[in-house]
Amino acid sequence: MFRITQLARTAVPRSARAYSSELWTPKGYAEAKEHARVTIETWRKISLFVALPACAIIGYVSLKNEFEHIHHMEHDPPTFTAYPYLHVRKRKFPYGDGDHTPFWNPIMNPEPED
Repeated sequence: MFRITQLARTAVPRSARAYSSELWTPKGYAEAKEHARVTIETWRKISLFVALPACAIIGYVSLKNEFEHIHHMEHDPPTFTAYPYLHVRKRKFPYGDGDHTPFWNPIMNPEPED
């Protein structure tokens, strides 16, 4: 059975792929190089004239809104509501003063009134 499949494989003529043979000629290589140059230049222009200004505009709008929010939180801080599941400490945190998480923020996270 093994011998028959070997013969069947070798009996079928293998042809090269027609679409890849153009690349290996000097003309095909030059065309590919020119296409790459044009594509690189197109994406460079898109990056410089579309992506960077878009990032700058979005960053400006986001920071403006965030600074307004921070200003509001400084003048009107949130009040603390003592729920039983908040501030449960079985042992101290191994960093800082042991009572605050690494994400604790004095403006956004009010202290419980003891």
